[in-house]
Amino acid sequence: MEPELIDRKEYDSFGECIYCGAKATDVELTDEHVVPYSLGANAVIIDGSCKACAGETTKLEDVVGRKVLWDMRTHIGEQTRRPKERPKTFKFKASIAGREMQEFEVPVADAIFFTAYPVWGLPGILTGAQPSAEFKEYKAHAFYWYSENLGKILGAMEGESIEIPFPNFRIDHHKFARAIAKVAYCQTILKYGLHGFRRLVLPGLILGRYPNVPYFVGSALIDPPKRLDGKVKHAIVLTETTIGKMRLLTASVRLCANSGTDEAGTPIYDVVVGAPR
Repeated sequence: MEPELIDRKEYDSFGECIYCGAKATDVELTDEHVVPYSLGANAVIIDGSCKACAGETTKLEDVVGRKVLWDMRTHIGEQTRRPKERPKTFKFKASIAGREMQEFEVPVADAIFFTAYPVWGLPGILTGAQPSAEFKEYKAHAFYWYSENLGKILGAMEGESIEIPFPNFRIDHHKFARAIAKVAYCQTILKYGLHGFRRLVLPGLILGRYPNVPYFVGSALIDPPKRLDGKVKHAIVLTETTIGKMRLLTASVRLCANSGTDEAGTPIYDVVVGAPR
């Protein structure tokens, strides 16, 4: 199935918070982005969440936009609500011609940057595993970019080798997976309606009240397929899946789907968002 192009669309309010159910007559509601604004996405559910729940989802979006994908966003100049906090340079260490490592500070447009997308295996519910809060695998698909003029920028002589160690990444898998679940959940309620499907544990999982995150959110431990064409910035595909006697609604989420290479793009995350009514 082809992903729906939803960017820059506005969707009507459901009259209640899509997470906790608080009514618009009782609390103030705020707009909810389907995909984080920090990733250049602009599809919005008008008055989609109460301020308390929005505070929780903002923390998840910060993990994606200000930690996992921070360097990439900065390099391409993606939209931000805090432009004054955006750095103008990147620092990294490099060794030229086998000499001692030293630190360089280079303008963002010319600096090398690395991005690591965490993966940890398919959702446990799809593999027959028991519910668990444990991530059994801590792996990542790593991407990097560097300027063709990097050697000249660093002062290397022609023919001299440049060694740049891959940085250590510290990723909060629980929050990252909950952020992916939030994207999948928002897209599902746009298709089926807020009460048009059985939501199971998704709202509680997103808000951090249900611990067994990898039971419902995961990613196959295989090389991702090639990147999508430029029209599809973020891809979300909804399907029905049957596991034994269970009929489930699943969503495949691919952030920055038009990034990567013609051999391998960004990973696809699978989320079990609920069940049909």
